[in-house]
Amino acid sequence: MMNAQSEAGKDRQIMEARARLLARLPEEDIAAGETLHLQSFLLGKERYGVDIELVRETQPLGSQKWAAVPCTPDFIKGAVNIRGRIYPIMDVARFFGLPARPLSETAHVLLVRGVNSEGEVMEISLLADELPQAIRFSQNDVKASTVAISARAQEFIRGITDDMLVVLDLKRLLSDPALIVHEEEIGRASCRERSVDLGG
Repeated sequence: MMNAQSEAGKDRQIMEARARLLARLPEEDIAAGETLHLQSFLLGKERYGVDIELVRETQPLGSQKWAAVPCTPDFIKGAVNIRGRIYPIMDVARFFGLPARPLSETAHVLLVRGVNSEGEVMEISLLADELPQAIRFSQNDVKASTVAISARAQEFIRGITDDMLVVLDLKRLLSDPALIVHEEEIGRASCRERSVDLGG
């Protein structure tokens, strides 16, 4: 178990990394109270964004120890070891029912931490096809979807920007019952029901 000094050092590193991300944000003047700071990432042809305050860190997937996990939904790409802890890798595009695609050589994971509808703190890594980018824009730029987007996706987004960035609602995403893996038969193997480990 890490001692208090080690934990403090790790938290300081995370905060410094977050500060560097924010330092790279555009310099436009945006009215106070109307600003959204997001970490944007690409999945296939779709761009998604999540509140940057909920992103603990980003890492190239190839630099981490990770592996596929049997008996999990198709939107769970596998599990990754980040700083000695194991997190599921969630492919948001697959979760929304979009077609499968090959894993990108430039794939990254975003380690996010949020609170679900039950008030539980949960953590998961989100798959990205390339290095995520920090962005900032007016909250007024996020509109309700008027384009063809699946009904399932509509449940988990805050809206879409004019340049087609899908802004995720992480609280709703972490509250979805689909993150529970139900018992099922895969070939001749039987998997006992278990939760995807999102505990913080």
